[in-house]
Amino acid sequence: MTALLAGAAGALVIDLVGPLGSGKSRVLAALAGGRPVVSARHDDLRTVLRDEHRKAHPVVYVDDADVPGVMEVLRSELGGAGRRTHVVLASTRPLPGTSTVPLPRWTDAEVRGLALALGVTAGLDLVVALAGGLPLVAGGLSRALLAPTPPDVPGAVADRALREVLAEVPLDRHLSDVLDALAAVGRGDEELLSELAGPPDGPDWFAALTDLALITVTECGPAVVEPFRTLLDLRYRWRRPVAHRAAITRAASRNLRLLAATSDDRRRRALAEHALYLTDDPVVRRTLFPPAPNVPTVRQARPGDHEWIAALADQWARRGGHSTTRTGRLLDGWLRHTPDGFRVVCDPDDRPVGMSYTPLLTDRAAAVIEPVTRQHTDRLAVGSGGTFIGMAACEDGHPDAHAALLRRILADGIEQRRMVVATPSPDYQQLVRRLGFGFLGTARHEPADGGQQAEIHELAFTTPAGLAAWLTRIAATGAAGEAVPPDLRWCVAQVRKALEHLHDPVRLARSALLASAATPTPAELRAALVDAIGVLITSDDPPTAQAGRVLDSYYVRRRADHTGVANRLHLSRATYFRRLDHGLTRIAEQVLAGYRTA
Repeated sequence: MTALLAGAAGALVIDLVGPLGSGKSRVLAALAGGRPVVSARHDDLRTVLRDEHRKAHPVVYVDDADVPGVMEVLRSELGGAGRRTHVVLASTRPLPGTSTVPLPRWTDAEVRGLALALGVTAGLDLVVALAGGLPLVAGGLSRALLAPTPPDVPGAVADRALREVLAEVPLDRHLSDVLDALAAVGRGDEELLSELAGPPDGPDWFAALTDLALITVTECGPAVVEPFRTLLDLRYRWRRPVAHRAAITRAASRNLRLLAATSDDRRRRALAEHALYLTDDPVVRRTLFPPAPNVPTVRQARPGDHEWIAALADQWARRGGHSTTRTGRLLDGWLRHTPDGFRVVCDPDDRPVGMSYTPLLTDRAAAVIEPVTRQHTDRLAVGSGGTFIGMAACEDGHPDAHAALLRRILADGIEQRRMVVATPSPDYQQLVRRLGFGFLGTARHEPADGGQQAEIHELAFTTPAGLAAWLTRIAATGAAGEAVPPDLRWCVAQVRKALEHLHDPVRLARSALLASAATPTPAELRAALVDAIGVLITSDDPPTAQAGRVLDSYYVRRRADHTGVANRLHLSRATYFRRLDHGLTRIAEQVLAGYRTA
């Protein structure tokens, strides 16, 4: 910015753009070097500008420039021929007619360094995970930990940090409640937020909400930007767990009604994606909706991307222990016959960081799909339409890009009303099972020659009503697929999530099960879950005892992945997952009994 000002031939209007908490005010103060910085929100901007212009100061510094009407005031007070006064603004969104300079978020190392400098020792990883690269948030979290607030209760840490972080955000009580509800449900329109937060306080509360620096807009209504959404959600789950759960349930039900009634393709895609978010399923949330601040762009691959795609596929093969030669041969066939099946996800500079291979199921694609689907090809009726999902990979360190790529894959598949997945990845296999895909079988030969055999899964719905029915089914059935009461369904999901984090005290501290008087701390929750598994193992009922051994091997002892545990216990894949789901349901029943007697 200093270089821009020094080299300018005429007067400039420079806009320093960054999210709330990125350090814009600090940068303006440093540039001003002791001269006053005008606040467009708190000062009489027109009067101050006239005074600065009269004094012939070469640069005027204006903070909080998101306030409506700022550019009009600047043009009227500092415009005209021969103007020589530069203006440096700071805003959260780019302003028209300015030279924009983005203020980047901090790296994880920089956030960790700030926390260390402030004296944080316990909870450093929590600060890095929740700060979202924003120094204001990192400082607030650090001071919350030093208060002290225990790092194993992230909801309490977020609660204390938000008091400082949001101190300058214009929020009344009603708008604060709206913001909490919006963070819980992800995105919401005026009707939903009125229903969740109570009667509106004034006629323009929704406009006031969308004007906040914390808000971005989506097809389904406003949403809270990260990391503020995650912080508000943690606080809401910790302070009001029942209200939080009720908000998600009501939003999910309403979203499905809207989905069933819409005929617009773009709207239906957005509602379907939001329905997946509102399952509040830990696997779906972790994989498709990580708390990442950026929303990367997914686009069709271009010929110039093919060399990079080949390099990433080679990295994927090496990481997974697959044959790079066979992977390269497979990729050559894909690029030769179906190059339009490739998409790439890009960083803000349009540099690819991930790619997917998802061609349409056409006769042209049959030659390159058959080596993957093998004996299942005829059953799939390749020429009958749909999307084939053959690969999705990203460079390390880009969870936001990976999630954006997977969401785009699902959106395209929903539009085609049919998806066929072939994957050797246990993580992807777990995701498609949770999403209700049907398991067709295992390919006899995995072309990439890896240790894991490729599983073939399929999901199809022929009408918009079928789409709504699928989303209702994955939200309204238990892990084993049977209809269960909503409270038990919720509890099964929470038990599964807690077991996945059994060896991670920080993540276990976010469990909703801590709301029970029987398990108020992460240590007590861990002990209770391990004890419950032990009770299952000693059951006189053979399937229940077997379920206990499955949970013990997979979650407590961590002996192998699902396939390895099934092989160790000499169980077929289908029996293994039935036992897993049975064990989770039995433990959830015990947890619910504890809630009701507490």
